[in-house]
Amino acid sequence: MIGVTITVVPIASVTPLTAVKTQPRLPLTMTRFVKSRAAQLFLSLVIATSFMIAAILIAPSLYYAVFPADTEPVVTLEEGTPLGGSFAEKSQENQQAEATRVLPPQDATLPEGTWLIVPRIGIRTQLDPNLSTDEALAKGVWMAPEYGAPGDLTQPVILAAHRFGWKWWWQSDYWKYHSFYLLPELQPGDFVEVIDDQRKYTYEIYAGEEGEDITDYSADMILYTCKFLNSPVRHFRYARIIDVSKDTQALAT
Repeated sequence: MIGVTITVVPIASVTPLTAVKTQPRLPLTMTRFVKSRAAQLFLSLVIATSFMIAAILIAPSLYYAVFPADTEPVVTLEEGTPLGGSFAEKSQENQQAEATRVLPPQDATLPEGTWLIVPRIGIRTQLDPNLSTDEALAKGVWMAPEYGAPGDLTQPVILAAHRFGWKWWWQSDYWKYHSFYLLPELQPGDFVEVIDDQRKYTYEIYAGEEGEDITDYSADMILYTCKFLNSPVRHFRYARIIDVSKDTQALAT
């Protein structure tokens, strides 16, 4: 007779599946609380950031609505212009003598169209008098159509442009050539050139100021831009037309 040995495994030695330990889970209410708290912090951050941006944009405008800005003239330490004479405004006698438009000779080597060049601050941009104010400012410099044309001596050429980034300007060097961001750096004695109908007109800055309104319409050219992103204060520069081949500045004193 063959003997059979049977091995009996004690039931207690088998680990039941229910005995495997798992990480404890947060109660459902606690999970909701954590998510809700995070959402509240994020919302608070968004609101605080929005208030800061709004304050930066609106504060200057509100301030100057209560306290109007005083006109502050630009002062230069130089005694005279690069071409001689002084920075004094054009005398009344000289203004009365100017009755015709200055027309420099045409130069076929100059570009066609109307261009503004300001060597001191690197501006070189094309002007389009047919564009609306918004269209021109979105592109660069706007020339007021109801005022003078290049070379006009009876009323000033008025040019305006944004100073700060506009849409995509700051993504490249576009702002350097087409905006008035650096206009405050212009000082009396700096030149401004306008090319129109292949004629080059040269102007010289003789005065400037910060304020809310143009104060000198006797200028041959007026350039202006905003001082802040959102406020009525402007930077103004006033220029007179000159003949670079002659010492015309002596007549302006």
